[in-house]
Amino acid sequence: MPRISPRARRWIGSALDRLGLAPVVRGFGRTLRAPGIPTTRPTVLRAIAHDPAAHTQGLAYVEGQLYESTGRVGSSTLRRLDTRTGIVQQRIDIPDVWAEGIAASGGRLVQLTYTAGRAMRYRLPGLEPEEPFVYSGEGWGLVAMDDGYLMSDGSDELRLLDSRFELQSKLRVRLAGRPLEGLNDLEHVDGSIFACVLWHSDVYEIDVHSGIVVRIVDCSALVARSGRTSYQHVLNGIAFAPDRNSFFVTGKHWPRLFEVRFDA
Repeated sequence: MPRISPRARRWIGSALDRLGLAPVVRGFGRTLRAPGIPTTRPTVLRAIAHDPAAHTQGLAYVEGQLYESTGRVGSSTLRRLDTRTGIVQQRIDIPDVWAEGIAASGGRLVQLTYTAGRAMRYRLPGLEPEEPFVYSGEGWGLVAMDDGYLMSDGSDELRLLDSRFELQSKLRVRLAGRPLEGLNDLEHVDGSIFACVLWHSDVYEIDVHSGIVVRIVDCSALVARSGRTSYQHVLNGIAFAPDRNSFFVTGKHWPRLFEVRFDA
């Protein structure tokens, strides 16, 4: 099947939005892409206010604190949010790059950049800056692992990096035997990777050893409740809160952030 360019995807998506057909097409596409793969829906625990100006690139939850990275050159930020109200409690402006996904490990938070090739580092909890990591290629999503990080770059591959951010191996992700491209923000929970995918209204549960998608979480109801149903206001941003046994999920320019459970 020929690959559709991002520009063509946006044009097609906008046309479907105007016709009111986007949800139908997304559901039909899921059926074609993933026959036989279990599909569930999230249980919404609560909706929280979220800055609609935030071009959300990633979320991370650390010891009761929720952090958010927002993108676009000139408006990129790193934020600490109140998990009860969504109010921004701390904000660092990053005007010279397009910021991307974030992850926390060993008392530090790491923030990717889209094409600048550096991962900014901050000491927790005060977010004091430290010397950045450097890497090649694009940075999209990031999640901490037991001994390093897993990073997405918008392709169907996830890069396993060590604690010094050096490449160790790659994991190819497959959905019903085919590449799952557009991998974006990531979360790691009990041997599974939960991944947002660009332009999709689903979260994909991926086996961390094989790269095979084992479950699809249909988040189309969250997209509808977000108040942002445009094709370009995509689902992106996922963080697991182990002390609450729940996920925080949002999207680009959504005025709401949701706390949910992914029930089996």
